[in-house]
Amino acid sequence: MGRVIVDAAWYVHGKRVLETDSIADLAAERDKGGFGWLGLRMPTDDELNEAAKAFDIPDLAIADARHKHDRPKVERHDDCLLTVVPTARYVDEREAVEFGELFFYAGRDYIVTVRFGQAAPLKGVRTELELHPDVLVHGPGAVLQAALLHAVQSYEPVLDGLENDVREVERDVFSETREQPTKRIYFLIREVIDFLIALEPLSASMKRLTGPECLRWVHPDIVPLFRDVDEALSEIVERGRAVHQLLNNALSASNTQAAMRQNEDTRRISAWVAIGVIPTVVAGLFGMNLGGIPGGNHVVGFGTVCVLTLLLCLWLYRRFKGADWL
Repeated sequence: MGRVIVDAAWYVHGKRVLETDSIADLAAERDKGGFGWLGLRMPTDDELNEAAKAFDIPDLAIADARHKHDRPKVERHDDCLLTVVPTARYVDEREAVEFGELFFYAGRDYIVTVRFGQAAPLKGVRTELELHPDVLVHGPGAVLQAALLHAVQSYEPVLDGLENDVREVERDVFSETREQPTKRIYFLIREVIDFLIALEPLSASMKRLTGPECLRWVHPDIVPLFRDVDEALSEIVERGRAVHQLLNNALSASNTQAAMRQNEDTRRISAWVAIGVIPTVVAGLFGMNLGGIPGGNHVVGFGTVCVLTLLLCLWLYRRFKGADWL
């Protein structure tokens, strides 16, 4: 399990006193004061079962991590508080949002973090908290708050990428090229909707963590810090909704531009058809139905008809050109 365990340490008075790569050794420190923090990344079912057995995590709670793809939520399972948070990262090459999940299992003397996906690694959170033992001394609740804030802040690069794509789309919509980025806009709208669907339920979970039912896991001194998480999340969601609205506006503008260009094509075709009707009528009507073009048996007469036909075509061309049909 060496690579699955990102870090495992025991903390007393906010300071690391034991570092190990064994779940059993970490769990053996229980009831000695302090708390343990076990970080796992993409564990198998057997590895999850080992962690659950070592820290007495209820099977119903650990089953969520086995099944993955869960919605954001906060649930109580006996002495264990389960918090599920989506993670996201933006892949610019594919203009796609990749989602993952973070599972937090908090007890009175432990917190187990389970990460699936590439986004929001918690190594930096641990390093930062260890520099502030006055915060870490508050136990698993302090870890939960810092990790949640980190997860929410990790959404910002996703929105940065989406907003950059929106600016590119807006330039394409109003560019001189005839190609409209309709397909790209639809794809980006879908990505933004998926992003908002993943995040919007998280706000209710944040509020529940600061409620009375979670005080046994969240120290009162930590409760105000959760408001920072909720405020950061609200800003992210508002930015996401703004991006969604901009994409809808871009889609409307793209459809309008496409309709305008289609109308221009229709007028252009109609103008050329009208111009082409004149020589067609002269050649077809007189030449085939009325015994020949007037004066056609004489060079001057034939030339005069041709010149008049050409002048009439040029007159129509100028009229259509002046009306901006050509």
